[in-house]
Amino acid sequence: MLVYGKELREEMKKCIKQQAMQLPLQMAILKIGNDKASQSYVNGLVNFGKEVGIPVKTIYLDEHCTQAEARQIIIDLNHDPDITGIMIQKPLPAHIDDNSLLHTIDYHKDVEGLHYYNLGKLLAKEPGVCPSTPKAIMTMLRANQVDLTGKKVTIVGRSTIVGSPLAVMMTAQDATVTLCHTRTRRLEQETRAADIVVAAVGKADFITSDMVSDGCIIMDAGINVDDSGTIHGDVHPEAAARARIASAVPGGIGMITVAELFDNLVTLGGQQGDPQIKQSGPEN
Repeated sequence: MLVYGKELREEMKKCIKQQAMQLPLQMAILKIGNDKASQSYVNGLVNFGKEVGIPVKTIYLDEHCTQAEARQIIIDLNHDPDITGIMIQKPLPAHIDDNSLLHTIDYHKDVEGLHYYNLGKLLAKEPGVCPSTPKAIMTMLRANQVDLTGKKVTIVGRSTIVGSPLAVMMTAQDATVTLCHTRTRRLEQETRAADIVVAAVGKADFITSDMVSDGCIIMDAGINVDDSGTIHGDVHPEAAARARIASAVPGGIGMITVAELFDNLVTLGGQQGDPQIKQSGPEN
């Protein structure tokens, strides 16, 4: 059975809109270059912001900009008291060191939850912001009454954006997690043995029907666009058909991810309004 994220997104949107009335919030997005797919995502963020009453400021830089120019933009946003959260839209040009740029962001304004400080809080099981796609997957599972306790989970994809933080989050919910990737030997044995399979590898239709068991649960975090503009997940439709629950692509995890990002923004706004939290940030 395919499950969708539209209703969950709408529920979250109502809550975020109510919270935005209590907090002065504004998101800033740095976009470098003219990648069309990423521009579509930025447009979705701007539209969601309008719907919940949160301004989204987009800063565009030419694809030939220097690392220093991009870094200075981040520093300026760090020091702007009107900006609650900052994100860097990927992909970035090859000459830009995305890791260095990410960690220029003041971790108090890290809306994506990818700064080392925030990932460390996640590992320490302390409250804070978490990467939005793993959050969306956890939200989808809760909404469909999936109890992770004792479940065997196989995550295919080890990125710091999805796979690795999701493994931490699921382990904290008492799941037994195996973190795999495209070079895992006998990968199909790991996925077939799982109660829950999470696909976050970034390859269209990578998880095939022979790699999953009947009645499993599949969470597909893949967004792959072919030459015709059609969106495919990381899970082949025949594999999804074998599952008791499978998140749809499009219309599944991706629908919730944007809302989770704004939920992070609300969290940052609450922290920045707390006088007990020192706004130190990095020395720039």
